[in-house]
Amino acid sequence: MTDQKQVKDTYSENEDSLWNENELEINNEQYNAMMIEQYKIHAEMSDRISSRRTLANVFFLTLHALLLSALGLSLINNPSVSEPILLLCPLLGLLLLCYAWWRIVQYYRRQFRGRSSVIEEIEKRLPCRLTRQSQKEAFASPRAYNSIKRMESIVPILFTLLYITCYAYAVW
Repeated sequence: MTDQKQVKDTYSENEDSLWNENELEINNEQYNAMMIEQYKIHAEMSDRISSRRTLANVFFLTLHALLLSALGLSLINNPSVSEPILLLCPLLGLLLLCYAWWRIVQYYRRQFRGRSSVIEEIEKRLPCRLTRQSQKEAFASPRAYNSIKRMESIVPILFTLLYITCYAYAVW
């Protein structure tokens, strides 16, 4: 299922469950003030998710760069290992880190996509659709965004392949 289809499905689900069915005993001015306040809070939370996603990527990228550097230095000093089984546990730990990185990125991507769909639904009832327009302008070329999404998913896999290659080099 493509990302766009998932987002459209999320939109239709949100339309059904986003708005309360019960009648509120408030006037139009209070309703609008509450709507704006909820919108601001939700937009702030969406921004925080994006920041946490970036922070997670920076953390894992730095960690793996340090680990790969240490691995490279250790292979320069001792290119072969007498007991390859001893390297299996660190290899599995490194592969687990790569998997955790990949899963965390996927989680934050889903969280951000869900929040964005809710924000767009709220904006349908506001005077202007800032999020939709800013995304339209920022991603006039969808290739720019898709390449970053692809890179986010591929980099943990590339580190996995690097670790496996280093293990194979040290063992053989």
